[in-house]
Amino acid sequence: MTYVGVFIAVSAALSVFLSRAIGAKDHERSRSAIWHGLLIAVTIGLVLAAVSVLWAIPLLHLMGAYGELLQEALPYFRTVLGMSPLIALFTAQSASFRAIGDTKTPLRVGIEMNVFHVVLDYVLILGIGPIPGWGIVGAGWAMVLARMYASIRLWFMSRRVDVLRLTSKDMAFRPSMVSSMIRFAIPAALERLSMRLGQVLYFGLIVRMGVDVYAAHNIAGTITTFSSTIGNGFATAATATIGQAIGSGNDVEASEYRRSSYIQSAVLMTSVTAVLCATSPWFGLLFTHNHKVIHLLTVILAIDIVSQPFLAAVLVDTSAIQAGGNSRYPMMVTTIGIWLVRTLGVYVFAWKLGWGLPAVWGSIAGDNALRAFLFARYRVKKNWIRALT
Repeated sequence: MTYVGVFIAVSAALSVFLSRAIGAKDHERSRSAIWHGLLIAVTIGLVLAAVSVLWAIPLLHLMGAYGELLQEALPYFRTVLGMSPLIALFTAQSASFRAIGDTKTPLRVGIEMNVFHVVLDYVLILGIGPIPGWGIVGAGWAMVLARMYASIRLWFMSRRVDVLRLTSKDMAFRPSMVSSMIRFAIPAALERLSMRLGQVLYFGLIVRMGVDVYAAHNIAGTITTFSSTIGNGFATAATATIGQAIGSGNDVEASEYRRSSYIQSAVLMTSVTAVLCATSPWFGLLFTHNHKVIHLLTVILAIDIVSQPFLAAVLVDTSAIQAGGNSRYPMMVTTIGIWLVRTLGVYVFAWKLGWGLPAVWGSIAGDNALRAFLFARYRVKKNWIRALT
């Protein structure tokens, strides 16, 4: 998940540079952005793969794996993380299609990849007929082959789209383009890493509150993906439409895309969470029959209803401000919110004062509210649309 966060950050840089070039109708610069984005993503993937394979044992020790668990985990760990370049390539390719306004192609290929993955999992883990099962190693190879299939599929589909069809001429190395994209991607990557590290710390505190509390938190986290996925979808749309509007020189239209994306995501996310909260006494039975866990689930989903308009603003504005040419401000705001409000709030209110899981989700809501306020203040007081170097 940490590696994926880095690859998503690189893809964000690719999306911003590409969508602006598309808006300016500069296809040569569009293909150059794609080529350099893919190059950076795969290079980072190769470095992370080398680190994962060569230092697999120390990394597994760091995560608490020793003895029999280490022996079981080692081949899977090396297989899956050794394929990091494929994950990076697929993420960047999908971002290229979305940046030009085509969100259906990555969806179709993603569905194909998942179906292929499930079939391969069954065959390679359990075996079928004369084919022996490889257990957890088979699961690793199923993931590798599924990602390879998806990357090849996207490559051939990109050959049908003029703006995405790379030629040898487009593959000229331009240090200035690489430098600009890396400078943009580094703060975006640090934002993801800061969020992930904060989550690791406060998840550790939640685990120590007891099995029932941790179960309720995980179930709620799983259920609320129904609403957060909506916000992520509108955030992706905001990146593409705002980037294209800026590239065409229409800043007013860019602001309208941001506003429209926020309103639609906030209304839908709040509505979905309200329905999930109202049905949680029955919905929760899919996960557990523990009445204490189901009661906690209902309480924290009620808190999350209040948080949804703020979360929608965080998701959309992070993408909008990045599309506007600034990846540093979202990094700073995320770091402040995650560490000074969310993680510290969980430690003080949920852990030290013993207010439990409602205090955890109250801290999450507080983090989202603060970040939404800081993003709104930035958009009002600053010129949030700026030129890319």
